[in-house]
Amino acid sequence: MQPPLMGTWAVEIISVKAYEIHSDRYFELLITRLDDVAEAPEAVLRAPAHAFGSVSPAPGQRVTITFLMGQVTRVELRD
Repeated sequence: MQPPLMGTWAVEIISVKAYEIHSDRYFELLITRLDDVAEAPEAVLRAPAHAFGSVSPAPGQRVTITFLMGQVTRVELRD
């Protein structure tokens, strides 16, 4: 499943794997989309740590992911 060029997804985080590239921290997220998705509701996304603000990603969290040019730019906890 391709991330959108621009827009948001409502998702639940299934698993998180942290890694670093040239001292920049990233997270690989296995997510399940919460909105109505007929095919391939699960996806793997890579997000920079700064997109989470002060929140640390964890399995079971429901978040809204914002995309720009197909890249994750912000991750916010859902109510």
